[in-house]
Amino acid sequence: MSKAKVPLYKQVKEKILREINEQMKEGDLLPTEPEMEEKYQVSRITVRKAIDDLVLEGFVTKEQGRGTFVRSTKIVQDASSITSWTEEMHLKGKTPDTQKLKLFAVSPSRKMKQNLKLAANEEIICVERIRLVDGEPIALMFNYLRSKFIPDFLDKGFTRESLYEELEENYDIVLEEATEQIRARLVTDLEASALNIPPDEAVMHITRTTYLPDGTPFEMVEMISRSDKYEYNIKVSGREKNKLF
Repeated sequence: MSKAKVPLYKQVKEKILREINEQMKEGDLLPTEPEMEEKYQVSRITVRKAIDDLVLEGFVTKEQGRGTFVRSTKIVQDASSITSWTEEMHLKGKTPDTQKLKLFAVSPSRKMKQNLKLAANEEIICVERIRLVDGEPIALMFNYLRSKFIPDFLDKGFTRESLYEELEENYDIVLEEATEQIRARLVTDLEASALNIPPDEAVMHITRTTYLPDGTPFEMVEMISRSDKYEYNIKVSGREKNKLF
C-alpha cells in the first residue's frame, strides 16, 4: 500500500525549517511571501499555511509591518497531550537520540511510593537516559516504571528510541492521563557535566506522573532540561464565570 502524499504546505514548511536550522539564526528575517512563492513555485495560500504552522510551533514570529523572523532556537514542548519525547522531536523536524542508556531496579523513594500508590515491597524499574536533539544533549530523563505491569522488561530491555512505543507494542500499555509539575533550579555539577553546560546554569526540573486508562498510576518521570534550549507550551481554557446565586 502506498503512503499518503504529504500535503504541499507541509513540504514547503519542511524546506523552510531546514533552511532555518542550517543557514539562519535567531532574529533573522525570512524572505517575503512573494519571494517564497517564486522560490518554491507554490501559491500564496500554500506559503501562508506553511508559515502559520511554523508560527504555531514556535519556530518563527510575525511582526506587523516588519515581516517574519526566526525565533529562539529553543525546543517548544507541547504539554497539552501525552506524547513521547521522541514523537515530539520528530514532529518538530528534529533528530532525537539517546546516550548512556541505563536500565536497572531501584528502591522506591517516599515520593514514588506516594505518587504511584505502591504496595509494600513493590519493585520499580528505572530507565535513565541523556536525550539529544540533533546531536546536542538537551535533557536528562529518568522514567520510573512499576515492574508488575511489565514482566521481563529488565531482561528484554527495549530497542526503540521511544519508550512509550515499546510499552504500547510489547505490553499493551497506553497512557491515558498525566499530571506535571515544573520548577526552575540551579543545575548540579553532575547534571552540568552530562548536559555540557556551565555549573551555574538554570534548568527546568519536570516531574510527571502518568496513569493507565483505569486511573492506576504507572510511571513517574523526572526530567532535567536545559533552560537555554527548552521551553514548555501549555494550553489553558477560558476563565470560568462566577455563578450567581
